[in-house]
This record gives sequence, structure tokens and C-alpha cells, in this order.
Amino acid sequence: MNRRFTLIFIKYISVFLALSFLVVITGLGLFIYYVLNVFSPSADTMEADDLIHAVEDDNGNYTFSDNFKAELEKSGYTAFIIDDNADPIYPKINHNIKDDIIENLPGVIALPYKKHEHFIMINENHNNNHPEINNPDEINTAQLIDSLYTHNYNGYEYYIEDGNLKFTESMTQQDYTYADEFTDGDITIFKLIGILFVAIPLLLIILTIIMAVILTQKLSRPLFFYADWLTQLSEGLLYKPSSAHNRKKSRKMYKELDAAVEELNTQLLADKLYRNQIDYYRDKWLSQLSHDLKSPLTSIYGYAKVMPYFPDDQKKYILLISDKAKYMENLIDSINSNFKLETSQMEVDKDMFSLTDTIQEIVGTVGYDNIKIINELDAEHYYGNKLYIERMFINLIENSLDHNETNPDINIHLSDEENSICIQYKDNGTGMDNYSAENFMRHGVTSKDNGENHGIGFSVIKDAIEFHNGSFTVIPVETGVHFKIDLH
Repeated sequence: MNRRFTLIFIKYISVFLALSFLVVITGLGLFIYYVLNVFSPSADTMEADDLIHAVEDDNGNYTFSDNFKAELEKSGYTAFIIDDNADPIYPKINHNIKDDIIENLPGVIALPYKKHEHFIMINENHNNNHPEINNPDEINTAQLIDSLYTHNYNGYEYYIEDGNLKFTESMTQQDYTYADEFTDGDITIFKLIGILFVAIPLLLIILTIIMAVILTQKLSRPLFFYADWLTQLSEGLLYKPSSAHNRKKSRKMYKELDAAVEELNTQLLADKLYRNQIDYYRDKWLSQLSHDLKSPLTSIYGYAKVMPYFPDDQKKYILLISDKAKYMENLIDSINSNFKLETSQMEVDKDMFSLTDTIQEIVGTVGYDNIKIINELDAEHYYGNKLYIERMFINLIENSLDHNETNPDINIHLSDEENSICIQYKDNGTGMDNYSAENFMRHGVTSKDNGENHGIGFSVIKDAIEFHNGSFTVIPVETGVHFKIDLH
């Protein structure tokens, strides 16, 4: 049993560790995916807060990240960080790029980076059909850069009129955050990190609780069933309870306990049945004893009463009383010998007894109430072996209860047939197939070890039926079982 518990514990702990590892890996994977994919900047869709991932700033020494360089190469853009006069800060080149911006105006994307610093991307492939600008020297460089901001970051909008580039204030400008401040993306990352730091331990705690509950139920559910069973046994109810904890799979964990309690149940039932048999023969013995001793005791009492009135005949009365006492002694010895012989031959003797009363006694012995008995017998008594009949009904009833998680309703119908008594036994449990029942009856075995079958102890039933020259028939039904037993 220790090894079985160890294996079960290892199994559930392994499942718990695997699930915990999966939760952690999933959380980290989501975090990395969010950082690398959601915040990985694309040249055509970049926003101001994407610059923190595109530009690496080492105390004013700028470089572009490898991912962003690959994106620039793929999209055909050239990127710069410039000041308000369009002088490049990075990469360091020796000429102002204001004219480059004007010449490639449709292919320019600008974003605010830091105060007085701007991020510019130029794509010379967008220069087609671009009208010539006649006033480049008159253009305010800061206004020009501002008008090229995307995502409504621009405070101005440019337009071309008669070859001149002019500006008008934007009506849709929205606020932005510089790269050296906390951006919405930064805050999102912080929130994501915080959520992960809270969510992963919380998930692990919840997972721990779930696994603890499952393991507790796995280990304790059978124990509740055995507690219910032992409580019933202590109350004289000698059958397995119809318990929500009665699960064959979970009870396999406690094979030794299950076998011990079932053996206890069987032994208590056998002891109670044996006690009933002894009580039957004891009552019979007392009845016979009281009947046979009544006459000699009456004679002794009469002789004792008349002796004072016949002094001359006292010797005669004393001899008569002595003879009656000797007769009583021999009678008691004879009745005791008969009692010992009868009780030692309970399994082979036949006697007249009431089938209905016998079944009622069995119901009281088992302690199960959901049994309906219908008696349509003409004769009150049946000549047979009471012990065999009791054992047969004990097995029928006890195993109907034993192999159903929910205890079924049982119907027993007694009726007369030509030269025999017919017993119809029905329950509404899980049932068994016709082939199995007839096969068990033919070979006289039990199906208690087969959890899929009804579990009738057919060897006991077979012996009882054969002793009474009877027959056994399985009647097919949709639910439960229906047995027809004929006794001669």
C-alpha cells in the first residue's frame, strides 16, 4: 500500500510541476512576444513611443537597433536624427538635409524624438510627380519638420501653392511624449510586467489549491465510503451503503482495506445467519422440551399433592415420582441429542417453514428496507432446507447492493406453479447480460471480481437450486436483473 500511495503522490506532484512549468513558460512567452512583436517598430507604422525601441541612446551617442536597421533596409528608408535646423545628429554627416527633405517631400516621415531633436525617415522612391518647390530658402525649417509629423503629432500642415511651399496650423494635433520621458508603451510594459508578476504566482497558487483539492478527494473519498460502511455495520445494516463516495476506481487505492471491510461484512452476515439458524432450532428445542415435559411434570405434581392423604401408599407414589423423573432425564437427553444432530445436519435436512417469514427474516438480517415481497402462494409453508433458502436470498439481495453504486429497489414475487414454487427476483440496478448469468450458473462460480457484472455468488444459488431439484432462468430486461427460480 505504501508503494501505491507513493506512486499516486509522485504522479500528482509530477502533473503539478508540469502544469506550473507550463504556466511560467507561457507567461514568459507572452511577455517576450509582446515586447518583440508588439513593440517591434515598423517603418510605415511607427509612432513616437516606438522610437525607444528603434533608437539606442548611450548618453547622447545614438545608434539604431539591429531589428530597426533590418526594417529600414527592407522598406527602403534612410533614417536620421536631426535638430531644428535639419542638421544631422545621427548618423553624423557633413551637410544639412533640409534640401533632401524638400526634394523627397512625399516620401518623408517625421516623428518628435526629444526636445529640439527629430526623427526623420526619407524614401527617395516616393519622389515621382513631385512638383518643384520655388521657395526653399524662405521655408522655416522647424515648421517644415513639424508639418511632416505623422499620427496627428504635427502642429502645422503643408501645402503647395504656385510652386511655393506654405503652412497652415493643424486642427487635429494630438499630444506626444518624448523618448526621454515615460511613454505609453513604457507604461504598458510596466503594467504587463506587473500583471505577470502578480498573475503567475496567483495562477500557481490557484493551481496548487486545485491540485490539493483533487489529491485530497482522490485520497479521502474512499475513506468516507468506508466510514459510512462501518457506521452501517455498527448499526446492524449489513450491506455496502449507497454512497456518493462509492467509486470502484478510487477504492482500488485501498485494496487491503476494501478486502478487510468486505470480509468483515461477510463474516457479520454469516454470523447473524448462523445465529438465526441456532435461534430457530433453539425455539424448536424449547417448544418440544416444554411439550414433552409437561405431562410427566403434571403427574409428579399430582402424586406429590395426594401423598399426604394416603400415608400407606407413600412408597408407591415415591416410586412413581422416581420413574417419572427418570423418564424426564432420558427425555431431555434424547431431545438434546436430536438438537445436536439437527444443528450439525442443517445443510442436509428438510423441514416445513414459511418462505415469506424466512425472506422477512433475511431482510431484517441484512437491514435493507427497499425490498418489496409479493406472496401469492396457496400453502403457508414449504418443505425444504431453510438454511439453503436463506443463503440463496442473502446472496441475491447482498450482491444487488454490492455491485451498484446507488442501491437499487428489489422485488421478490412468490407464486405457485405445477409441482413447484416460482420465485421471481428483480432489481433495477446496472444489470448483467444473459450469457454471463447462464455461464456463471453452469460453472457455479462468482463474478464478484468482475466489476462489469452483477456479482451474484452463483455457486451458493446453484447449490440451493440443485438441492431442491429446481431450475434457474435469466429473463432479459432493459435495466437491472430478472431471475426466475423454480423450486420443487
